[in-house]
Amino acid sequence: MYRKFVVYIFAAAIVLLSALTGAEQPVKPQHSGTIPTDNAIRIGMGKNTVIEFEDPDCPFSRRLSAYMSKRQDVTRYVFLTPSVQIHPDAMDKARFILCSKNSPQAFIDVMNGRYDKEKTPVCKDEQIEKTLKEHKELGVKLGASATPYLIINGTYVLGADFEKIEGIIGPAR
Repeated sequence: MYRKFVVYIFAAAIVLLSALTGAEQPVKPQHSGTIPTDNAIRIGMGKNTVIEFEDPDCPFSRRLSAYMSKRQDVTRYVFLTPSVQIHPDAMDKARFILCSKNSPQAFIDVMNGRYDKEKTPVCKDEQIEKTLKEHKELGVKLGASATPYLIINGTYVLGADFEKIEGIIGPAR
């Protein structure tokens, strides 16, 4: 119980700090238009491009995923960056998602809590490990130090900040 409390306080501090320091920033020119999405999980076909760095067990990532799943105006490119120090089962869930024949649906199922009370099937695949490493490296390169971390139509947003998100792409309809 104490550990979860500390994690939530830490995450809240990051979100608050980002709000106070103006974490919403335009994408740095060297990254504009060059973010590789070929190994990301693509969800949707909307006019707005949302690059997401997510932890399958992060409560803020889950709130964001539920919100984004209701929007029809976004194309989501999801990169999995599990924080195993905080969420020990997150890496197995990330592997499960990427091993799935339908990764977008597996991602949604995991984010909706379907696998919280049961272990995800074990997936051991060298290509999946390589993909997870690439997701993490891209996140580090783009400054994704916490989840969720978004780049929406070229603008960085740290956290499940729905007000900032709607300021960029408009309110959900």
